[in-house]
Amino acid sequence: MRTNQNEKSKAKLYWAIGIIAAVLAAALLIWNSGIFVKGSTAATVGDKEYSVAEVGYFYETIKNNTVSQARTYASMGIDMGYDPDLSPQEQFYNEEEGVTYADYFLDNALLQLQNVTILCSEAEAEGYTLSEEGQQSIQENIDALSDVSLQSGVSESAYLKAVYGKFMTKSLFKDILGQAILAQDYSNAKAESFTYSDDELDKYYADNADDLDQYEYRSCYINYEVETKTDDEGNPVEATEEETEAAMGEAKKKADQMVEEIQGGTAFNDAAVHYVAEESVETYKDEEGGLVTGAMGNSLPSTFKDWITSGSRQDGDITSIEVEGTGYCVVQFLGRDKGENSYQTASYRNLLVLAETTATTAEDGTEVEQPTQEQLDAAKEQADALLEQWKENGKDADAFAALVQDNSDDGETVDNGGLNEDADRSAVSAQVQKWLFKEGRKPGQATVVEYTDATGTVAGYQLLFAESFGELRWRSQATLNLRSADYDKWYEGIQENYPAELTDAAKTLFDL
Repeated sequence: MRTNQNEKSKAKLYWAIGIIAAVLAAALLIWNSGIFVKGSTAATVGDKEYSVAEVGYFYETIKNNTVSQARTYASMGIDMGYDPDLSPQEQFYNEEEGVTYADYFLDNALLQLQNVTILCSEAEAEGYTLSEEGQQSIQENIDALSDVSLQSGVSESAYLKAVYGKFMTKSLFKDILGQAILAQDYSNAKAESFTYSDDELDKYYADNADDLDQYEYRSCYINYEVETKTDDEGNPVEATEEETEAAMGEAKKKADQMVEEIQGGTAFNDAAVHYVAEESVETYKDEEGGLVTGAMGNSLPSTFKDWITSGSRQDGDITSIEVEGTGYCVVQFLGRDKGENSYQTASYRNLLVLAETTATTAEDGTEVEQPTQEQLDAAKEQADALLEQWKENGKDADAFAALVQDNSDDGETVDNGGLNEDADRSAVSAQVQKWLFKEGRKPGQATVVEYTDATGTVAGYQLLFAESFGELRWRSQATLNLRSADYDKWYEGIQENYPAELTDAAKTLFDL
């Protein structure tokens, strides 16, 4: 029996359609599984291609940091403009230009990826290898991953996917982490390779003395006050322009009166207590309230920087300056110098005496361990006795180190005699900074200061010993500024060799 040719053609067509349908179904399953997306090129930097998972690491890092920052600000009643409860695609970074936060995160992810690529490529070209500190940093991060995932009650794999996207694996995470740390390591080394002679630093100082000199001054703010009004429904009503102008006029009047009192011989703080807001009165009852010493010019508030850095300024000069939308600031100039005895870094030793604690009930009802005043007094007495013992045993570094090994509660430094080498003034506690970096501090001096814990609670006392001092503060800042400019010039010169682009596949990050 012969089969009709049309029927044979139909059979072949149906068979072909079946094959195509099966292929499409399989492709759909593979796509849904993420295999195609995972392996897709999401970005190129120079001649290197990066997958969705690799770009996702940087995208998710930026997104997570923004969410964390937004929640922190929200807890303080501040709206930073990002809603952590909405997706990045649902909110605008720049509505006028149609740029969503998803776009913003992705663009910045590409910039970070480009930066890492450039630095790692340049490091490889120079034969630069990761430092021991860098290798240790990688291991610490891997260890932290294990600890955090365990505390979260999930596997390392599940934790990585939750944080960096569903295509992240531990091996890829370690690779990217290694590249990021190598990039930072090489960047630091490159910056430090730029060095400057004394003549170059002196010239930079001469051209930028206003920013590099150190200033001493007192200041306080006198806020304008407008009567709070509400509508019939109890909602606050914004002050009119006329009411605000009148309130600012009153604030100016008070500020000018305060200036006149001080010019007439009244001490700054004695006058300030009659003009500042009620919540600031106690601050100005203390003779150090409002006093700033050793402020580098580049850190002065913009409100009065121009006034205080003026070359015509004389010790004791005082003025009032308008602060738009707030009121007036009264500021008194007390002095300016180059800081030839002021240092950016120092090596010091510390001996920690922790006070004993007692279980107490906090305001929120939780039970906490805190020292009583009696326990703090006992710790202070012990610290003072150890200081006297140091004086009797030779008053030098060796005598201090011996005391540390037998008495310190600081487990991190007890084995090396309490030594903290090349500590930056910006990286030590306020108590340590105030004493150690005080103008005129000399090696060999020692004292006892309060020790506060991470919550700001006084938890005991520290013996401090000034071992040695590093670079002068102005020289350190001048070097930092020159290096920053030279590094930027170097980076911009090679950046054009590494063009960076996103592909359409990068948009899939929004849906992961």
